[in-house]
Amino acid sequence: MSDGMEKILFDPMNHPEWVEPHSLEWYEQLFQEVGEYKYPWKSQFDEERAEKIFVDKITTYLGNGRLLDVGCGHGEFALQFSINAREVVGIDTVEGFIKTGNKNKLKENTYFFVIDGNGNLPFLDNYFDVAYTKKGPRDWYHEGNRIVKPGGLILGFYHAGSYGALRELFPGLYSPRPKPEPNDLLRELKLDDSGLNDIKVELLEEIEYLSTPEDVLLKKCFGQNKKLREIVWKECLQDVEGIFNKHATSKGLKIINYYHLLSAKAS
Repeated sequence: MSDGMEKILFDPMNHPEWVEPHSLEWYEQLFQEVGEYKYPWKSQFDEERAEKIFVDKITTYLGNGRLLDVGCGHGEFALQFSINAREVVGIDTVEGFIKTGNKNKLKENTYFFVIDGNGNLPFLDNYFDVAYTKKGPRDWYHEGNRIVKPGGLILGFYHAGSYGALRELFPGLYSPRPKPEPNDLLRELKLDDSGLNDIKVELLEEIEYLSTPEDVLLKKCFGQNKKLREIVWKECLQDVEGIFNKHATSKGLKIINYYHLLSAKAS
């Protein structure tokens, strides 16, 4: 192969072992495989992380208030707010994640429960000061408007895709996709009758450098089972190594991550 663009690589999404990312089956499988929601690949970043912008918004508004994390995973992200908050509550459908969160909680003001964030939420009206989801449920905002105090902050942080070298250099393994736009998320969530005010969506961009060829595959196969990962490594690693070594900088292979950051106020 004279150029990585000339070969269509193996597409694991067409394999019967592929599990749709962020489905309940995917989350259960992720817990069984590694026990937590944490990215397995190694990389470094050029600029401020998109997640840091998200954290700053929560911290600035929360103060000593009550916080809800919808789709909290194993709770690590929510725990950072428990130091100053009056109360932190995290909910998730994966029982193992919730057990981990309760085991690792830092203070008695923190609670994790097995609750489906896409259903009716068993919390009092106007109870929380801030509620958010981080790459989690997308159908909870009507309930969020009910359980967050009027004027309280509601946030959604969603990965909108990785671009740059991944989609340019590894056809088949990664498919072409138009650059995301803020309105993409608004069209999907359909918040017109949610009752929320001041609805805004920002498109955040961050530059990431993947450290090794294996990290290209780890990023694609995050949350997939061992059997499928072994197939992908066998089918793709040699080609990916050649492409990676040809195009990587001293920092690694440059990719662009986009995130949608939704912010709104409860009415």
